[in-house]
Amino acid sequence: MRVIGLTGGVGSGKSYVARRLQERFGVELLIADELGHVAMEPGTDSFAQIVSRFGESVVGQDGTLDRQRLAEIIFHDPEALTAMNEIVHPVVKAYLIDYIEQRRDRGGILLLENAILYETGCDALCDEVWYVSVPEEIRIRRLMEDRGYSEEKSHAIMAKQRPDAFFRERADRVIDNAGEKRLLDQMLETMIPSQERQV
Repeated sequence: MRVIGLTGGVGSGKSYVARRLQERFGVELLIADELGHVAMEPGTDSFAQIVSRFGESVVGQDGTLDRQRLAEIIFHDPEALTAMNEIVHPVVKAYLIDYIEQRRDRGGILLLENAILYETGCDALCDEVWYVSVPEEIRIRRLMEDRGYSEEKSHAIMAKQRPDAFFRERADRVIDNAGEKRLLDQMLETMIPSQERQV
């Protein structure tokens, strides 16, 4: 099994690229953000650590974490972000290491979608890293149209992420997702060898 890390900045459409690879070629998809949510469910050590660090105010009426409240705290407090990452990221990475080790001898492709692939050291778990690249102005437009963000909020989020050059210098492949979807599909068609396709 070949492990490919897929990363890209907010608004780049990396989740769309991941879904297309899954639908068209049958790659197995793991989404780091979803694994992080599982790691923070009530009853887990991570949940207890988060409540201990941030207080009962981050727990919603249903007993689960209020992710919107947490996001607001983390976005405005770098120390809070660091604390959160130190709680959740090791759990997710340990899960990925075990998951990959158990499936190494299988064929096909495991695609790991992770916006902070390099920051968490998960790039070391991958045989290749693919970076989804889109010009900043297009990403901002997508965030405003698709998520309803203001231009100011879009800029603020992007300012906290790595620049395009950082990824281009490190990635094995760069996927241009600035154009039409049919062009993206044509590009992806050339990137997955027929012997690794599961559909």
